[in-house]
Amino acid sequence: MLLKMDISAHDKTALELFKIIINKGPLTLYSANTRSNMPIGTIHRHFKEMIRTEKIMIYETSTSGRKKISYGPTVYGFVYFYRMDEEIRKNLDFYFDTWIKNEKFVDDLVESGFDKTRIISEKKSKKVFAKFVYFYAGVEDQLHYLVRNLDDVHRDVRWFIGGFLLVRKKEYMQAHEELVKDIPGLRKDITNFLDAMIKSYGKLKKMSN
Repeated sequence: MLLKMDISAHDKTALELFKIIINKGPLTLYSANTRSNMPIGTIHRHFKEMIRTEKIMIYETSTSGRKKISYGPTVYGFVYFYRMDEEIRKNLDFYFDTWIKNEKFVDDLVESGFDKTRIISEKKSKKVFAKFVYFYAGVEDQLHYLVRNLDDVHRDVRWFIGGFLLVRKKEYMQAHEELVKDIPGLRKDITNFLDAMIKSYGKLKKMSN
C-alpha cells in the first residue's frame, strides 16, 4: 500500500505535464504548450528537469525543416508518478498497451530488466508491468519517507542503506573490513545477512531454472 503523500506545487506541475505526454505523446515542447495553460518557459524548465531525472526521454528528433524533438515517458516516470495520481494507477493497463507499440519504450523496459520477446508477445506482460510499477513505486515511497523522516528511521536501517552507498568508496571499505575482523558482533550480523541473501538467491535461482 502506497503512503499518503502531500504533493508539492512543483510535482503537481510535473505530473500534469507527464499526464499530457502519456495521453497525447510523444510530444514536442510546443505541442505540450498548446495542450496546457502553462507558459512555454515553465514547460521547458520541467521538461529539462524530467529528462535529467529520467522521468521522460527523447523519442524522436526531426531534422527536416525546423528541428523538432518529441518526448515520451520512461518506465521510471510511470513508477514515480504512479505514487501521486489515481488516474495513472487506474489506467496503467491502457498506458502499457499504448506505449508498448513504441520501440523507445520497449528499449527502456529491456533496460529495466524485461525480456524483449516476452514483454511484446505474452498476454500477461501488462500484469507484470503493473506489478513492477507498483513494487518500485513502493520503493520510491520508502526512499522519500527516509529523506523526510530520517530521525524516525531505526539506526540499523540507516546504517544498512548507507553502507550500500559506500561500497564503491575503497577507503571506507578498507575500514569496514578491519572493523569486521575486530568486532565479533558486527561480523555475526554480516554473516546472518549474507546467509539470508544466499538463501533468497537460491530461491530465485530455482525459479529461473
